[in-house]
Amino acid sequence: MSEKQSFDEVNQKNRRSRKKREIALILPVIGVLLLLTPIVKLFIGSTETSPLIGALLFIFGVWAALIAAAFILSRSLIFEIRDK
Repeated sequence: MSEKQSFDEVNQKNRRSRKKREIALILPVIGVLLLLTPIVKLFIGSTETSPLIGALLFIFGVWAALIAAAFILSRSLIFEIRDK
């Protein structure tokens, strides 16, 4: 019974590690898609008076969120790298 339990624990740790690495790989793609959205909207030509302020706030908000997410992921992945 202990062999099965230890196998399940190892398998679960591997799944968590794999998920974190996949999120780290997808994070730049998500960032590019989120950052392209307001830029494209600016060039489409809307009738709003100042869409630039909202777009800049969105861009810097996404940028800050990407930095925070990358920091959190790097901290969680560094412990797994050290364990190996």
